[in-house]
Amino acid sequence: MQKIKDFITDGRNTKYFIFAALVIVYFWRLGMHPLMTPDEGRYADIPRIMIEQGDYITPKLNYVLYFEKPVLHYWLTAASFQVFGQTGFGARFFPVVLGLLGVFITWLFARRFYDEDTANISAVALGTSILYFAISRINITDMTLSFFMTLSLFSFYFYFRDNKKIWIYIFYAALALSVLAKGLIGIVLPAGIIFWFMVLTRRWDIIKKLLNLPAILLFFVICVPWFYVVSMRNPDFFYFFFVQEHFLRYATKMHGRYEAWWFFIPVAICGFFPWIAQFLAALKDMLTRREEILYLTIWAVVVLVFFSISSSKLIPYIIPFFPPLAIVTGRNIKERLSSGKGFIFFNTFNTFIAVALVVAAFLIFGKVIPIKKLDDVMLYKPLIIRLIVLTFAFAAMGWMLIKNKRRWLISHGVYAFLLLALASPGFMIIGSERSTKPTIDKMMKYVNPQDIIVVYRTYDQDIAHYFNRRIVITRWENELWFGNSRDLDSGFFYKEEDEPKLLDRELAPDQKMYFMVWHNRRPVFEEIFGQHTRYIEAGKEKGYHIYVRK
Repeated sequence: MQKIKDFITDGRNTKYFIFAALVIVYFWRLGMHPLMTPDEGRYADIPRIMIEQGDYITPKLNYVLYFEKPVLHYWLTAASFQVFGQTGFGARFFPVVLGLLGVFITWLFARRFYDEDTANISAVALGTSILYFAISRINITDMTLSFFMTLSLFSFYFYFRDNKKIWIYIFYAALALSVLAKGLIGIVLPAGIIFWFMVLTRRWDIIKKLLNLPAILLFFVICVPWFYVVSMRNPDFFYFFFVQEHFLRYATKMHGRYEAWWFFIPVAICGFFPWIAQFLAALKDMLTRREEILYLTIWAVVVLVFFSISSSKLIPYIIPFFPPLAIVTGRNIKERLSSGKGFIFFNTFNTFIAVALVVAAFLIFGKVIPIKKLDDVMLYKPLIIRLIVLTFAFAAMGWMLIKNKRRWLISHGVYAFLLLALASPGFMIIGSERSTKPTIDKMMKYVNPQDIIVVYRTYDQDIAHYFNRRIVITRWENELWFGNSRDLDSGFFYKEEDEPKLLDRELAPDQKMYFMVWHNRRPVFEEIFGQHTRYIEAGKEKGYHIYVRK
């Protein structure tokens, strides 16, 4: 018992408790909620088809060509499916693992250039920041990119400072995997960060350091083979992937994801909750000329500016911004622990957040101010109330511990972990609202493997995954337009004028045709197909309604 007590009380073992807690919170109930559409459904269906067809080169979505992303994330998910099965846990396993590894390499960097206390604080700040945690638990490509980009940038700086050759090989390998994760962004962002670091420090010898031919060769050996093979098999790949999905996507509004230039500023700040006050206090540290702080600052600024300029903006894009932010924040907190600087600003800010949450809840739940989709917001009411109570409790505790800064920090860390635990049920709510699985579970009671499933004038990406078959789609293309345009005669895509042909499509004696019709499209559907179909049931009243062809 004494040995256990000594282990627990030994400050050198704090890191083990931090990472054990992160592993538990990140994996807690990971597979309990269904895949969220469209993203999780899409990134689960592609590797499912790879496994089914044995083709790990050409990505396919609903069995048509899909070239918007490279292949690494699909390979990882396919490997996870082979081990854990085609489940929510299997789909999300690698994003969680890579998210945790991102925290670990951030810890390594902070320990190397500061001390273990700073590393521990940085790890907790990154691992418990609400957006980083959320993206780690969703099956999308952004955490895969963020991890390998973070690894490449930390490896570069280790090589720059220590001149150990192992780091230049890790740098180029991670760079190659970043490209395989999400394309040229995996090399453009690190290159931009290193370029501005070189310019501002006037360290022109960086160019010579990076010209390591064996390491560069390693980059090409890892990165090029898949791009070469997929291009040989699919001549249209090069233009679609490199021109349309990179240059045109970045420079134009073709995907309808345009937001104001300042969009990512509030996203980045709010996404770092509950460490916003600590980050704001650390902002002035980013102006220092200390070399590693300058590097981290350039990293954060380049990521923020690059995506702010882009015409295509989605919240997960900003994830690579958080690792350098966590280290700068961790260093500032450690300095406050070691100096006479107090935590009054932190307490004041946390109290303000608690009060603001109460006021916002009163205005929204009391219907004092009108908001869109109030019914959806009300689903989270119990969760929000618990969040407010938790925030108020720890804000009050912060004032009680104001004179003991180390205990204050422990208290805030506990609050951050409890916040993640409290947020986890939110995934269940989102999953049930943004998934077709409940509807498909109902349908699987009477749908047979040979039956045809038609989704009428819309499409959710998890439908094919849960039915484990190709889905017929009418008058909807969106991101499937490229694949559908190469597969026009398959009988799985019908333009509006061709929809009546579904009634003439020959069925086998034991085969049926089921229609999934979104609730607001029922009037149009019944006008065309009403006499030829029979209504069965509704998955949800404001969701899909099921018909069968007579």
